[in-house]
Amino acid sequence: MKPLITSAVKYFQLALLFVSVSAIGVLMGEKSLNQKYFLEGKKTSLQKENIALGGELKVLERRVTLLRSDRKTIEKAAKRKLGMSQPNETVYIFDTRSLEPKHEDSLEPGLLGKYSAKTVVR
Repeated sequence: MKPLITSAVKYFQLALLFVSVSAIGVLMGEKSLNQKYFLEGKKTSLQKENIALGGELKVLERRVTLLRSDRKTIEKAAKRKLGMSQPNETVYIFDTRSLEPKHEDSLEPGLLGKYSAKTVVR
């Protein structure tokens, strides 16, 4: 009976040693719990960013669709970005340099430069 108890104690000690080494490996190893928590936080952050970018993508897709098909949107973009006008419109250009800030980077770039334009339909 004594050799049976001795061998059972040895196996128990061996199992306890294995469990201890495994626990230390999990807690201190390369793929530790700290890294797991860090990666879960990063995953949550990236999911939120993905949702925000998805909303921004929908807005941009809508703008592209309008710029391809909606006549008013195309006309508005041509007037604002390219300084274009209809043949029956008169464009008045006002010098607003004295009203604007002195910083060059605060000005919105465009073909009209430092001038603003007002279109009047005849």
